[in-house]
Amino acid sequence: MKHLSRIAISAFFSVAFICCSKHDVITDPVPADSLGIINRWVLDSMRRYYYWGDKMPARPDYSLPTDQFFASLLSDQDRYSWIANGRDVISPSTTYFTYGFQYALVKATGYQGYIGVVSLVNAGGGADAAGLQRGSYFTRVNGVDINDGNMNTVIKQLKTGSQVTLTPATYTNNTWTAQQAITIKKRYSAENAVRLVRTFSAGGIVTGYLFYNSFDEYYDASLLQAFGKLKQANVNELIIDLRYNAGGSVPSCAKLCAMIAKNITADGAFVIYKGNSHEGTKPRSTQAVLNTSGNATGRQFNDLLPYRLSLQRVFILTTGATLSASELLVNNLKPFVEVVQVGETTAGKDEASLLVEDQHTPRKVEWKIQPIIYKLFNKDNQGGYDKGIAPQQAVSDMAQVPLYPFGSVQDPLVNSALQKIYGNNLPDTFRNLRSSITALPVIPVYRSAEQQYVSQWELKN
Repeated sequence: MKHLSRIAISAFFSVAFICCSKHDVITDPVPADSLGIINRWVLDSMRRYYYWGDKMPARPDYSLPTDQFFASLLSDQDRYSWIANGRDVISPSTTYFTYGFQYALVKATGYQGYIGVVSLVNAGGGADAAGLQRGSYFTRVNGVDINDGNMNTVIKQLKTGSQVTLTPATYTNNTWTAQQAITIKKRYSAENAVRLVRTFSAGGIVTGYLFYNSFDEYYDASLLQAFGKLKQANVNELIIDLRYNAGGSVPSCAKLCAMIAKNITADGAFVIYKGNSHEGTKPRSTQAVLNTSGNATGRQFNDLLPYRLSLQRVFILTTGATLSASELLVNNLKPFVEVVQVGETTAGKDEASLLVEDQHTPRKVEWKIQPIIYKLFNKDNQGGYDKGIAPQQAVSDMAQVPLYPFGSVQDPLVNSALQKIYGNNLPDTFRNLRSSITALPVIPVYRSAEQQYVSQWELKN
């Protein structure tokens, strides 16, 4: 396939597909009907770039609807590739991007059915406008209690439609009490990826804390400003909270790594991309990755050095919703600095994907596909974390309620990191806050943040 010479790497690789070149010509019969022609475009694109392209069917069924045809090509190992036409087949979405919140459904002793617990709220989104915040509870969706029989329906309702009704609840004296129902309108608002920057100080140790929710290049200036504040505070320990970070820009990841690890250099290897027989293996230096950034802030390695911290280690908070570029940060920092991972095993997306679309004017094909094209490795050729990256300090993000604000000493993940940093010198105020908590154990049965990508491989089964 012929493609644009410059590949822009952001939340994915963006490539515009136009036509086939001679070396990519495939000899099997070319369909003449309109459906077959579209499906052949899908097949040609996948054969050229798909990581598992050599394992696709040799003679796929061109008569299948295009979304099913695409699904028939996917590897059983592929959880993240998708196709969309913007009409009846749309790209994967989530409750967060529909109604502006992430949540968990949990089982609590003494309550029949499930309790909804809000874990993250989009600033300016529908849930925020309706008054929800991290730690809010709800017991009904569209007037119906949540149970085993309707859980899948509830999950679907919370990420589709133009509005949804929730029944908030309170928990007092071992009793759940329903409140007045609220209506949440479909709305997501662009928000700064840098959600919170703060410090903890005791015994001569200054610990920086950064809640970073997306590797969004648009907010790279905010990321540098955050590190400027941390450097000014003379932090000598750092906690980066990536528990709900679904990834994004590889260059933004490189910028963040360069400000954390003093041994990273401009010309030294940072990442290795491994693709199919067409793409091959491509080692990339830090500066080479930075060159692909869509944001000029921090694009030159030397521009990052004034923000670099003097650290011997970094603490990274993770859950099963920590994905893609977030996992890349964990894996690619390891050759340069000690990484202490606290929380839960990550999602396991050790891959990079590619947006494929027809650039004819007008378009001849309305479909867009985003297949996996590379497996990712750090400079020491370490990767293969498709089952996730396990933490050194295992702490559940959702084993008990209430939930506490990000960056709070009362939060179990933050407190675990602080215990490791301060040890016996942990300030009494930190200890007292934790010991004063009356926690209610819960069992999470579903967490929306862990379903941030929808695999269309499920169409095959």
